[in-house]
Amino acid sequence: MRIAIDANVLDGKWGGIPKYVHRIARELIQRGDEIDLLANTRRVHHQIPGAHEVGIRVKGASLWREAFLPLWLARRKCDVLWAPESVLPRWSPIPTVTTIHDLASLRFVGIKSEAHVRGVRTEVARSARRATRVIAVSQTTADDLHAHFDLADETVRVVPNGVDDAFTPGNRGAARQAVQGRWGIATPFVLHVGALEPRKGLDVLIEAAALACRDGAPWRVVLAGMAGFEGERIEAVARASGVCELLGSVSDGELLELLRAADAFAAPALYEGFGIAPLEAMACGTPAVIAADSGGLEEISGPASIVVAERTPEAWRNALEEALRRPPELIERGLRHAIQYRWPVVAAQTRAVLAEAAET
Repeated sequence: MRIAIDANVLDGKWGGIPKYVHRIARELIQRGDEIDLLANTRRVHHQIPGAHEVGIRVKGASLWREAFLPLWLARRKCDVLWAPESVLPRWSPIPTVTTIHDLASLRFVGIKSEAHVRGVRTEVARSARRATRVIAVSQTTADDLHAHFDLADETVRVVPNGVDDAFTPGNRGAARQAVQGRWGIATPFVLHVGALEPRKGLDVLIEAAALACRDGAPWRVVLAGMAGFEGERIEAVARASGVCELLGSVSDGELLELLRAADAFAAPALYEGFGIAPLEAMACGTPAVIAADSGGLEEISGPASIVVAERTPEAWRNALEEALRRPPELIERGLRHAIQYRWPVVAAQTRAVLAEAAET
């Protein structure tokens, strides 16, 4: 199968969606599919061996998507166009598939900019309604698509995200030494990975750590991730607390070391369409603590995590300190659960949706 991919996301900062595209495309190439990476740039930053890059610089993302992309597709013999970043051109000469990662900004007012919300209500909604097939990364996101965009069940397919094979328990002692040597962070610590923004619910995590500190507990919170929407306020609160270490963006290798070294992982998000970080933590043998009623986060990671029902510092401190004791049964349950979400499986399921659309 020859698959055209809107690969503009591969030209930006490394993160969840670029990794999603990179890993699935890599697996598809290994399976024998032809991959065309189309982007509004001369050469994508995050390259994929074996893929055919089609880079042409056009002023304006809209002009590239609405003019260049359909014309290129009309001249080539691709079987399907995949838009993993949710937005398709208004017209395509071939069948289309788009991935919707979450509709958080439609569920919670004020967690994203007005421009972002406007884009979801217009471009993302239009793309989802016109796509031949829509991939939702969780049943939570699929339900949101039905509720907000009124999509028919026969259009939507649920395919999860994946965890890299590198995420394994490994040498925990060596990871702790590496983390202490690089950042001066000693154990015990609770790790959170992700953008610093209101949707992540970090206030209660910081308050829980401050409460534990006042009671003489030795653990701290480590926040790995850049400031997102309104992230400066969260950074200020974290620094003022005296119980947090802010690392900013970390590399894949540094993330692996942090996940192996951490005594527990915390995900207090209000909502996630999926939530990959707790799965990566569990795959490394680190217990995860997550928020209840958090959409895809609880759907995906809840069966193998400690789920905190109350959004209070006391409830979170108690749950985190339970995880910090690292109960063997919790670690084992996490390892068994995370192994279900590996990229070869995810790529095979994604390919099945792309093939179904191509045959429509």
